[in-house]
Amino acid sequence: MAETAHTGAQIEVSNAMFLAGRGAVIVGHVRAGTVRIGQLSAPLALGGEAARRLEVSVIERLSSMDGRAQAVGIAFRNAPELSELKRCLPAGSMLLLEDPAAEAA
Repeated sequence: MAETAHTGAQIEVSNAMFLAGRGAVIVGHVRAGTVRIGQLSAPLALGGEAARRLEVSVIERLSSMDGRAQAVGIAFRNAPELSELKRCLPAGSMLLLEDPAAEAA
């Protein structure tokens, strides 16, 4: 788990929402590492599909009203339906992101 902090990021999920032009977006706080475009999520079981990784396509830095760690909004390429994202990543869960290079190694 410590390796993820060096090669990716850990995001504590606060919410998932739909934004026009972005699709389903995860909002949360960075707990470790750095979020970057192109990172891949840990495999997620979405709907009736086999588990798949989501690729980060957009990162929006947000101001954190509660003074916690850096808040971010994260959108994904080929994002799943909002209901599936909320089911897989409910508030309080951790979204683990890895760099593609770490995946290949």
